[in-house]
Parts: sequence; C-alpha cells; structure tokens
Amino acid sequence: MSAYIKGKQSREEIINRSRQIFNEHGIHLTLAKLAEFMNTTLGRLTHHFGNKDLLFIAIAKDYELKLAELRNNRKNDQISLDNFVNTFTQVMDLQYDYRCAMRYIISSVNSSGDMKKHLQETYSNNREQIRKTIEAYVNGGSLQSRILCEDTYKVFLFQFTNLFTNWVINLELYDSDKEYMAIKPVYLNGIISVFVPFLTEKGRQELAENDILTNYFKSCD
Repeated sequence: MSAYIKGKQSREEIINRSRQIFNEHGIHLTLAKLAEFMNTTLGRLTHHFGNKDLLFIAIAKDYELKLAELRNNRKNDQISLDNFVNTFTQVMDLQYDYRCAMRYIISSVNSSGDMKKHLQETYSNNREQIRKTIEAYVNGGSLQSRILCEDTYKVFLFQFTNLFTNWVINLELYDSDKEYMAIKPVYLNGIISVFVPFLTEKGRQELAENDILTNYFKSCD
C-alpha cells in the first residue's frame, strides 16, 4: 500500500472518529483531548489538520459530499412533494450524524476567516440548489408560482434555510432530553410547514399521502 493511500485512509479515519467523538462529548474538546479519546497522538492529528477549524471544515466537507450523493440519487422523474419529504428525512438523518460540524461552524463563524469563507461558499451552493428544487415543484404543479415572486421568495428562503440549518441547535438547547427519532417528526413537520401557504391542490394531496406528514396536514385542514 502506497504512502499516499495510507495517508488518505488515516485522514478519513480521523474525520469519521472525530465526528463521532465531537457529537458525543461536545465541540469544545481540544485536539489534545480528542487524540486521547481516539487513542492516538496529537502529532497524528496535526499532521493532517493544523488546527481545529481545519478539522471541522473537513468534517463539513464530508457532510456536503454525502448530501450531494443524496441529491444525485433522487428520482428526478418523480417530482412530487411526497418524494421531497422522503428525501428530506434522509437529509435530516445526515445532518444529525454531522451535527457537531453544524454547531461548530455556527458558533465560530465570526471568529474564523476560514470558517466564514467555507460557510459563505456552502450557503451559496445550497441556495442555488433550493431555487432549482422550488422551480421544479412549481413547474410540476405542486407549488403556486407566486412563491417565486422576488420579495415572497426572499421571505420563504429565509424561513426555510433557518429551519433547515438550525434545528440541530434547537435540539441541543430545548429538546436535549428527547430522543432524536422521537422529536424528528415534529421538526420535520415544522420545516415542511413553510410550504403550506404556497401549496396547490395537487401539492396538498401529495403531502397528505406522506405517512410522516399525514396527521399534521389533516389537523390543519
């Protein structure tokens, strides 16, 4: 095995193990303490990641790669809000697995130039993806076209992106005594509810057919 492959495998192992440890023990662990939990040396960590910010950026990029895989695996020939919800549940699970990175980036973005640059680049890409998704559901007849009106869309985007990214913070602050899978349907319904003012009759039916959302949307009728 070449030194390059060994180095790549070592780097990937550090990313995966540190993500699990930060999730369990909190994002304020020092690299030295992290090395202890990993039963390795501090030098091994700093060989791959010069500081904690760079490690968390690597964890975040790993999340983004897996998010891109989820998006690419979507069945583009089945444009319905029911399918969107099913994909979104997988995205939430992925976010939960990488919650330490989301918490760290939000907490340190104002003090780290590297972190701020990464967040801006990521947000720009995600914003573009969201726009394409909304346009697809408008063209498919699930959402009203007025959602794309400039001022209306700005408000929708603000609501959706904040709920989409900050629910893991809410989980830690207000629902830390609850199991993730127990609270997940509540959070999922809350995020999807931003679509309610823009649903067509077709869109309402699609959401009503989703097993996770059925009770919520029935109670709103």
